Amino acid sequence: MTSILYIFLPCKQIYPVGCTYLADYIHKRHPEIRQRILDLSQIAPGERSRAVREISEAVRPDLVCFSWRDIQIFSPHEGDASLEQAFTFYYSNNPLKKIAASFSGLKSLYEYYSGIRANLSHAWLIRKTCPHAQIMIGGGAFGAFAEQLIEKLPEETIGILGEGEEAILKVVEGKPLNGERFIVRQGGRTVKGLGQSYTDLSHLAVDLPYVTSIFPEYTAYAHDCIGVQSKRGCPYDCAFCLYPYLEGKSVRYRPAKLVVQDIAQHYHQWGARRFWFTDAQFITGKAAYPQCTEIMERIIAEKLELEWSGYIRTSLITADFAKLMVKSGVGDLEVAITSGSQEVLNGLHMGFMLERLYDGCRYLAEAGFRGKVILNYSLNAPDETEATLRESIESYKKVAAILGEDRVFPMMFFLGIQPNTDLEQRLLEEGYLSSGYNPLNLTPTSIRKLLYNPAPLSKLIGKACLAAWNRSAGGRTGSRDPRPYGTRTRLGESGVGGCKTEGSSVHSDGEAEGYADRSLLRGVELNSGRDVLLTLEEILSSRKP
Repeated sequence: MTSILYIFLPCKQIYPVGCTYLADYIHKRHPEIRQRILDLSQIAPGERSRAVREISEAVRPDLVCFSWRDIQIFSPHEGDASLEQAFTFYYSNNPLKKIAASFSGLKSLYEYYSGIRANLSHAWLIRKTCPHAQIMIGGGAFGAFAEQLIEKLPEETIGILGEGEEAILKVVEGKPLNGERFIVRQGGRTVKGLGQSYTDLSHLAVDLPYVTSIFPEYTAYAHDCIGVQSKRGCPYDCAFCLYPYLEGKSVRYRPAKLVVQDIAQHYHQWGARRFWFTDAQFITGKAAYPQCTEIMERIIAEKLELEWSGYIRTSLITADFAKLMVKSGVGDLEVAITSGSQEVLNGLHMGFMLERLYDGCRYLAEAGFRGKVILNYSLNAPDETEATLRESIESYKKVAAILGEDRVFPMMFFLGIQPNTDLEQRLLEEGYLSSGYNPLNLTPTSIRKLLYNPAPLSKLIGKACLAAWNRSAGGRTGSRDPRPYGTRTRLGESGVGGCKTEGSSVHSDGEAEGYADRSLLRGVELNSGRDVLLTLEEILSSRKP
């Protein structure tokens, strides 16, 4: 094998961590192989097929590896327009708005199916342009919907579920995929490999000059938010989450020295100042304290004036840990509180106590934390009642009282049902979902089911959401990041984003800093999640006992 082409399929702006790690991993073991990374996210939709054809003709790859990160429509968070369209169609009392929402929804459906067809077409184009090349595909979206997607890809395409370093290395070296978790269609039938090898992370590091040399599109991220992985695996059993399925439940750590080495390379060579830990959780448990502590201490020791963010369980933050977080440059944090009811959390197997979550917020406040906390609430989760909804409202008020209302931004989520999760299995057993359903086949009925908001609370919650989302925002905005560094980008311009989180600061002068998902800007800037909770409180208080 002489050449490999990696194609990062279009998604929201996020640094393609997987592709860069894979390419570097192979390069260190087979430096003689020519490699190229093509990021289709940075190419206009109408030019993508031509780009794939031209680069494949130029590289003539023996192996083409596709990374498919996103498949999502009617996203279960309030910043996505399709959720508002769906809720307007299902719960609005205004017939004109329902009609308008139905047309907008049809447009979203068209874009959804067109996006899937376009991504699949790139694999078929490779098969036509380079008929002898082996095709592999992986990434979060493929892992979630592997059984549905493999049927639509060229035969002999190897689909990888989970991490792919060892699988790609075996293909490069002509070895069988024994012990790997894969799926492939051969002779009209689907074959699965049920093993799972895990990459040794003790030496996993990125040679940034090499990655830069094979990845011309890197310039789109050079001053953006850079994803860095410090560990893989998630020990928790959250009923709706795919991380344990994709990465495994055993947590594996990269040496802190190598993690900070990656950060320092991007800092000095690319001028990056914002970083996002792409781990399932930055603090996965008490066993993670030594690694996380050393990472932060090294950032401080190397005088890297940066901002870092990630998914954080504040229930695991101690007083000393909070001080180190602030000193090392922690920015905004995303916290999956999910519910203010311990009963609901226990039913979802979330694995934390609310009181510990509040304690972590107190430690952050005492340490001088100046960022924002995005609180992800999943309304109408299984076992939700009017009483537990009231508890969620009170939980927001508690966190706001601790950190300050201007620093706490509730984000309304609804549980998106995904294959290979405990939630999906529960709903199949209860008859909410039909056996053999196709999660990629969207209709008005299936959308309503997959955006989990069941009766009897569905209309009440829908009414509160629509009332809040339609309310004038006035001058409400987020807080200003007091630190002087960082590139600010006008709202709506290219360059906003790149992290996995909802971001950094939204300023009253209309500037935004660090948001990965532009669709979430609306929810944070307008603080509409707060409006949803308070509107819900008003509705519940007005109901007859």
